[in-house]
Amino acid sequence: MRRLFVGSLLLPLLACAQQGNSKKPSLADTLLGSLNPYRTCYEVGFYDIAVRVAPKQQAIAGEVTCRFLWQGGSDTLQIDLDERLTIEGIWVDGAKARYRRVPNTRAIWVAIPESKSWPRGSLHTWQVRYRGKPRSAPLPPWDGGFVWRQTPSGQPWIGVACQGLGASIWWPLKDHLSDEPDSLQITICVPAPLRAVANGQPTRSFTQGSDSCFTYRVTYPINTYNVTFYAAPGYVTREDTFHSISGQVIPMRFTLLPENAGKGYPYMAAEARKVLRAMEHYFGPFPPQRDGYGLVESPYYGMEHQSAIAYGNHFRKDPDWDLDYIILHETGHEWWGNHVTVADNADLWVQEGFCTYSEALYIEYYHGYEAAIRYLLSQKSNIQNRRPIQGPKGINYDQTRNTDIYYKSAWMLHTLRSIVDNDSLWFRMLRALQDSFSFRVTSTEEVIAFISRQLGGGYEPFFWAYLGEARPPILQYGLEEGEGEKRLKVRWLTSVSGFDYPVEFLVDGEVKRFSVSNSWRTYALPPAVKEVRPNGRRYYFLLSRVE
Repeated sequence: MRRLFVGSLLLPLLACAQQGNSKKPSLADTLLGSLNPYRTCYEVGFYDIAVRVAPKQQAIAGEVTCRFLWQGGSDTLQIDLDERLTIEGIWVDGAKARYRRVPNTRAIWVAIPESKSWPRGSLHTWQVRYRGKPRSAPLPPWDGGFVWRQTPSGQPWIGVACQGLGASIWWPLKDHLSDEPDSLQITICVPAPLRAVANGQPTRSFTQGSDSCFTYRVTYPINTYNVTFYAAPGYVTREDTFHSISGQVIPMRFTLLPENAGKGYPYMAAEARKVLRAMEHYFGPFPPQRDGYGLVESPYYGMEHQSAIAYGNHFRKDPDWDLDYIILHETGHEWWGNHVTVADNADLWVQEGFCTYSEALYIEYYHGYEAAIRYLLSQKSNIQNRRPIQGPKGINYDQTRNTDIYYKSAWMLHTLRSIVDNDSLWFRMLRALQDSFSFRVTSTEEVIAFISRQLGGGYEPFFWAYLGEARPPILQYGLEEGEGEKRLKVRWLTSVSGFDYPVEFLVDGEVKRFSVSNSWRTYALPPAVKEVRPNGRRYYFLLSRVE
């Protein structure tokens, strides 16, 4: 039987690895979300993606070439591609390869017996040709896939959004967040009069039969779920520049449907500049400087596609805050998500939490700290406390419905800033995060350790109390009276030991800080005090008052 031996030892090991997870992830989840020897044996350097799109058939045909660095340890490669898509052939270093598709998964195991003679660190290529009808997005970008919609004039309007699902729903790759290509090229061919736009810098356009083809080059590492394209008839691209604090002049590209170019361009340019100015103030220079900043009018709400952000907010501002939420949030992801990136969906709070917190800092930059607190308070009701922010690793964990990775994480960071109570130290830490993890992948554990060191140590219990538990810590407090004295008694209720951090109380309106631990502590109060309450504007916790 052809290629039965591929992976015969790995399948039982992966199945056993699933036993300990209470949600019992499928083999498909584990193969997509974990790093096995068939993946760790090679490190991706570059992808060349070429895809022809057939809107009438809602189908694609493509060819992807991967240049990789050999790490050794296996005679098999894993490539991932959705089962909906048919493989026409796989080649390794130009020679046709034998492969096996693992049933009911995206995994393709490619035999490379010749790898026994490959020295560690040598460069090689694989190439896949494929075709088919990719998954259609039920509710993009939250439930993603290909977006087949129409412009107001009834013409095809196409896009793709695949965060959480993975890029292998439409092109073959090593679909794990830990291995970003250092750069890539993408060519999209569409029937005229459609025009396609993708990530990075436009390098050329040409015709191929009846199709118009557009090639773009990304010159920085990129999340593979961020690789995308948009296609519409007569897309108009207006170019501009932004002067970065780095001293570089950043190219800006705004791509719109022709009927919206007149009003959309000045609106987009003005809003983007405001956001970029604030984000650079707190986090440093705009990261993909050579590739530039891009906004593309899209057939869905929005997505942080690197240097080609999806924009579907119809040029609407939030009336309460005078901002365009999509431009604000998705631009923030150029720092948090595209620049600083996690290696597993379980750690997604790092990207979404810091990005949501950056929205409040945008408000602070233009309107002050108190306005930023009001902005955070306006989001507080979105916190659910139904499951931990931190998810299980190695299973491509679905975080799309856990809004706490956004709002609770932002409030956690706001709380930590209040505990630290030293803005110079706080903002130095944020900038150091960007500088130290520039265009590289990281993890919850690494980020926590880094922040704790930057802030002076001892903050690991703080993070795990908020990230590892469904509910935040409970602040339990009460007043004791007797013999003309009043005393505040206070403690934290949390299963995390070592949770010992100060919190502010308003004592007859005056701010007082008290150190609080897992055990009861008492503090003397003025005998005439009338009101004592925690400062809920600067912290997020649950309250329990005892008499």
